[in-house]
Amino acid sequence: MFGYVTIYRKGLAQPELDRYQAYYCGLCRALGRRYGASGQLVLSYDMAFVAMLLSALYEPDTAFGTGRCLPHPVKPRPRADNEFQNYAADMTVALAYYNFLDDWQDDHRAASLRQAKKLETYLPDIRARWPRQCGVISEQLAALNLLEEAGSHDLDALCNAFGTLLGAVFSCRDDVWAPVLGAMGRGLGGFIYLMDAYDDLEKDQKKGRFNALQELAETLPAAEYEERCHELLTQQMGLCAQQFEMLPILQQTPEGKLLYNTIYSGVWSKYALVRKHREGRRS
Repeated sequence: MFGYVTIYRKGLAQPELDRYQAYYCGLCRALGRRYGASGQLVLSYDMAFVAMLLSALYEPDTAFGTGRCLPHPVKPRPRADNEFQNYAADMTVALAYYNFLDDWQDDHRAASLRQAKKLETYLPDIRARWPRQCGVISEQLAALNLLEEAGSHDLDALCNAFGTLLGAVFSCRDDVWAPVLGAMGRGLGGFIYLMDAYDDLEKDQKKGRFNALQELAETLPAAEYEERCHELLTQQMGLCAQQFEMLPILQQTPEGKLLYNTIYSGVWSKYALVRKHREGRRS
């Protein structure tokens, strides 16, 4: 369900691309330190965005450097290391664990069950460090599963469940910014949930699996369906952007440029790519 929160590379200069790479590689290193290769295998752009957002907001001491790794042994890559990389690593593993379980329940993939079991050993420590976040993740995934098992097409309820989950991940501290970060996460979470459904519609139809947009696809002509999906995605990202604008993050800072790029261009470039592929298959 993750992988839609990326930058729009054509809109960025090399220094910004290097800064983005630093957060992405920094998260990979944090996963490796804390969870080994199993953790690094679940690295995601979405949680790199979380690490960058929290770093831009709270401005922690951050060590920037370069280094080589097994996937990139020749050319040194930029790296960023701070407390929010560690937090994002913890949330990455928690979310990946439940995602693997969901894959196992949906498709009975043995590989997904094996990966879940590898990550399960780390869950008690993560829950001890972040009880509120882990509690919300578990509760909202259970609520989402109930809605999907009932075949509900209440898009507000479905988006709210996943959005509330991501909102808890965004609000890492119980402070003045927690409500804003939580609302921002709810909007982005709703967008991610709908994008996943939009992207997977044809695959889910072939496999007979639940898809939140199935009812719309069956009742609307293709052009109207595409327009409605765009409206729904815009509503969710509008909520995310509205809350983001309330945070004291300056657009001209390196992190600010990347965050604005992601929210206003990056996620939409991903949508445009999915839509182009869909329309290409229809023609």
